[in-house]
Amino acid sequence: MTSRLGLLLVVLCLAGTALSGCGASLASSSAGPGAAQGTVHFAKTKFLLHAGLAFGAFHRYVYKPFRAGVFSHPFLHKLSLVKAGLAALFIRHELRLAAADVRASPTLRKLFSPLTAVANKIGSLRHDITSGSVGAGALNGVQSQLSSVGSAAAGHGQAIRDLVPSSGQLAGG
Repeated sequence: MTSRLGLLLVVLCLAGTALSGCGASLASSSAGPGAAQGTVHFAKTKFLLHAGLAFGAFHRYVYKPFRAGVFSHPFLHKLSLVKAGLAALFIRHELRLAAADVRASPTLRKLFSPLTAVANKIGSLRHDITSGSVGAGALNGVQSQLSSVGSAAAGHGQAIRDLVPSSGQLAGG
């Protein structure tokens, strides 16, 4: 059991290090949310992919387990918190990629600020999630922000679906 825990910690540290160094902050750009950042091919499609992965990870690994009380279960508590913390890193990364995609799309450009706001909120909640001290109000606020982004995207003809890749999907079957 300790070797599994040690291996899990090594993998988590490597994943955290890799994800924390990915990309620059989109919110600190001096060009402003209305300016396009180069050419992004298939920006709407990439937006739907990245946003769908972020929404799916939030719902599957953070929001639903919290609402089900899994974070307070004595036997599953630590593993669930580690999964949720890693999911928060992944969600923030995917939301930033989605923000870069909407920035390159004249149709979806208005979603840039809400996407970066929720990415920053997830980033600030990551410590609270992993320590087990996140409150229902904070997670409900993130859920509300994600719903708002989803509604705005649907209003522009781009409905976001929760995506969670399974091993069958990854293997091509």
